Amino acid sequence: MREDNKQKPTPQKTNVTKQRWFWPVIYASFSILLVAGVWGYSALTNSPKETGTSQLTATNDNNESPTVETNATAESVKYPFKEALLKDAKVIQDYYDVEANEQSREGALLVFNQTFTTSEGIAISVNGEGFDVLAALSGTVEEVKDDAFVGNEITISHSNGMTTKYSSVGDIAVKKGDKVDQGQVLGKAISNEYNPNAGTHLYFEVMQEGKHINPKSLLAF
Repeated sequence: MREDNKQKPTPQKTNVTKQRWFWPVIYASFSILLVAGVWGYSALTNSPKETGTSQLTATNDNNESPTVETNATAESVKYPFKEALLKDAKVIQDYYDVEANEQSREGALLVFNQTFTTSEGIAISVNGEGFDVLAALSGTVEEVKDDAFVGNEITISHSNGMTTKYSSVGDIAVKKGDKVDQGQVLGKAISNEYNPNAGTHLYFEVMQEGKHINPKSLLAF
């Protein structure tokens, strides 16, 4: 029997790079690797770090949270006398307002020894009788001035930038540096030598940032 000397055909090698599916697969794999790399870098850089601010918790000796006292509501100016007296209270001398009519401006002039001065507050009388003078706002007593000529003065500063002054006051019940509450008794209305025609009264002034304002703009007289 004769051997077959014919050689079997050698299979040709396939060029993979020329296959239609090769490059799409390469591109897809590269894209997946790129997305994974970006995600990993983002996760690394966004890991929790210490910041420049921290939350502090204050404690006291009893391990209790501290209580901070605050004014829940802002005070508004109240009458410097008991509201029960409002029906009998009268402003017998007005604040001098340069924009008021001539009659009002004349009524707001204080006269002493034929010298005219403008009124920077209002004179309040209650049937010509003495009455308790009350703090119109909570604050700190800045000055207590003993002056029989003007009937003594009490000056109080307030947290809202206001200052109130009470003149023609006797039996003064506060001193410089005292903390006073709104409605607290400061003294008693009396008469004085500077404005004797007003009789027993309180001379009440209000200042905002050091500038006088009309107290009647804050109170319903």
